[in-house]
Formats: sequence, structure tokens, C-alpha cells
Amino acid sequence: MRRGLMAWDADEIPISQLHARIERLQAAMATAHLDALILYTNFVRSAAVSHLTAFSPYWADGILLMPLRGEPVFATTLSKRVGSWIQSVKPVGDLVTSPTPGTVLAQRLAAGNVRRVGILELDDFPAGLYGELSTALPGVEIVDASEVFAAARAPIDRVERQLLLHAENIANGALTGLQLNASTDVGSAVGMIEKQARLHGAEEAYIAIAPDLDKDRRFLRLSGTRPLGRRFAIRATVAYKGAWIRHTQTYSSDARDLAAIARADAWFRTFVAQMDPAKPLSNQISTAMTEIRDAQISGWLAEAAVGTRPLAVIASSKDAAPVHAPLFVLTLGMTIDGVPWSGAALAGAVLDDSP
Repeated sequence: MRRGLMAWDADEIPISQLHARIERLQAAMATAHLDALILYTNFVRSAAVSHLTAFSPYWADGILLMPLRGEPVFATTLSKRVGSWIQSVKPVGDLVTSPTPGTVLAQRLAAGNVRRVGILELDDFPAGLYGELSTALPGVEIVDASEVFAAARAPIDRVERQLLLHAENIANGALTGLQLNASTDVGSAVGMIEKQARLHGAEEAYIAIAPDLDKDRRFLRLSGTRPLGRRFAIRATVAYKGAWIRHTQTYSSDARDLAAIARADAWFRTFVAQMDPAKPLSNQISTAMTEIRDAQISGWLAEAAVGTRPLAVIASSKDAAPVHAPLFVLTLGMTIDGVPWSGAALAGAVLDDSP
């Protein structure tokens, strides 16, 4: 269950912007000859429905029916009592509660004489819900609509940009404000960062740590009194109003390491601010690495909200696919002057002020 306050704010997410997103998706559906589109949501796959309705689930799951024309309909197994809260934080579309949400939505579709229905990420759609839909819609063609949704989702409007930047500021502030002393251990470091993130409005905060970069660079969800190594890194994954980012900071208890870490931090800040998402990311990273001496990259990955997951891998050093996202999180690891370093931050068209 999410632990942060969730509330819809008309100033931060205007209804007019949600309607614009819905209309853009419906235009893409018309081009693809879809009569309707079905989108699944749950605790970890909230991005697509949140983008269209401003709603992120605290728990349970649900499905959103996007008709070719008109308002969407959200169906959930939760009670009508909980449904009244959902409607208060989901300012667009209708709401239905039912133990068989797939059947309810399929019956609505059948009444409209639909012929072709798309499902976002069809291969990952829950089998039980698919069974309810297909049983109630005999003869209707059901197809994967991931590319249709991605095409409509790609533009980053000003509202989403501001939410992402705010989430980035929350995470960055929590990480850079960490106060270390000789008694600081894994649990206290992680706890201080999560506390600061939530005090500054994070709806959710997942804090992971690589407690000793000289032994293992993997990030884990840890707590307790385990001691910190000479060099360690902490990653904060933060959500604000449905917008998710990751931010990573590298630390050291050795003053000799701090100069190398500061040099890597400064280089990374400049690089992510100047990145062009329209150009191959792998080439930009290779070129930028030539500008920092005594450094060797260990790997990188780019993540963005392109489907149901708030942060899905869209490219990496192992699969340098084109990045079709104006804003994304870039995570990069390297060794600089013999010091292991890891960083992650929002990258792309951060300074673009287009609507």
C-alpha cells in the first residue's frame, strides 16, 4: 500500500490537460481502426492510467476502458465506499465497481457494437480479466495496442514536465542533504533520505543502497545496522502526482575520494542537461566520456514511462535502442581515478518550455 498523501490538485494537473491527452489517444486509436482500448493498472503498473486520469492506485487493480469517443470508464473490484474516494482523485471519466470488472466493461462494449478492441501490453494483461472480456465479446477482434498508446504517449506536455522536475527536486534534495557521521549505518542513512523525501511531498519513496561499492555495485532494499563501506551509493525512486523518477548519489568517508566524486557529479550534471533525446544516446555517452579524464564507464540504462510501468527500460549499454522519450531517467556507472561512482538523474529536454 502506498503511504504518501494522494490528492488531485487542479492547478498542478488541470482537467483540460487530461482531456487533451485523452483526445490525442483517441485520435491515435482512430488511425489504427480501434473501437476501444483497454488499459490495466495496479500498484506497480500505474503509469498509463495515471497519465490519462491522474489516478494512481493505493492497492488492488483495475482496468480503464477508453472508447473511441467520449469519456473513459474505470472499473475496479473495490467497494462503492472506496469508489467514492477514487472518483475524488480521478477527475475525468466514469467509475464502476464490480467483482468482474472485465465483464462489466465488455458488456458496455458489446452494446456499442464494437468490432476491434486494443489492449495495452496484451501479453502481460491478466489472464482472468482477458477471459472475462473475450467471453463477453465473441467475434470481436482483440489486438495489442502498445504501439498505438506509445505514439500518443510520447509527447511530454508542460504539466508532466513540471511534475517530473518536482519529483526530481524532491529526490535530489533528500540525497544531497544526507548528513553523515561515524555512527551512520545503512538503516539510518536510508531512513534519513526516505524521511526527507516524504516530508517534501513524495507520494512514494523507494530507497535502495549499494553499501560498499568496492565489493558490489548492485542496489538493494536494505535496513538495519550494517556498516557502510568506504564508498557507497544510494538511489531514491520517488513518485509525485503519478510522476516517477530515480536519482542516485555516490558518497565516500575518505576525503581523497571526494574530489573524484565531485568531478564525476559535475560532469554528469552538465551531460544530462545537454543531452539531445533525438540523437543516439550511446554515441552521446561515448563522446561525453572523452571529456572526463581517468574515467571508464561500466554501464548505463535509460528509463521512461512508455506503457503501464512508471519506469521501464527503453535503452541500455547492452541494448542501445533509440530513445523515443523527450524526458527519461539516465543511470550511469563508472570508475574515475580508481573510485567507483554511480549516478542517476532526469535527462533529456529538461529545459524545453514548449506546451
